[in-house]
Amino acid sequence: MSEEMAAQPQPVPEERRGVLNLRYDRATTSYANLAVLTSTMEEVVLNFGINVNPPTAKNEVNVEVTNRIIMSYPSAKRLALTLGNMIQRYEARSGVIPVGPAEGPGQDAEARRRRRDA
Repeated sequence: MSEEMAAQPQPVPEERRGVLNLRYDRATTSYANLAVLTSTMEEVVLNFGINVNPPTAKNEVNVEVTNRIIMSYPSAKRLALTLGNMIQRYEARSGVIPVGPAEGPGQDAEARRRRRDA
């Protein structure tokens, strides 16, 4: 089996599908416009935050991390596949989502200025 085929989620037979009951009584809702992912040998760590300020003169971006999600690698892979499928369906209906280069530490200030003025 090729690596490409192994990455595709396999459909679950209908007789094995269960019912997922979600409880929202302890859930909170947060907005994030920035995500920083790190990992250990056993886990994937997703840090979400809000970047409201432009980079400083030292080309630093200060972000308040508002939520942290820690997942196993299998759970993270299922999330990645699900997000990918969701984005493909959205783009099929609405067109390609533009994703510009990330701005932040290490990016040339002159390049940012040229893009902004273009």
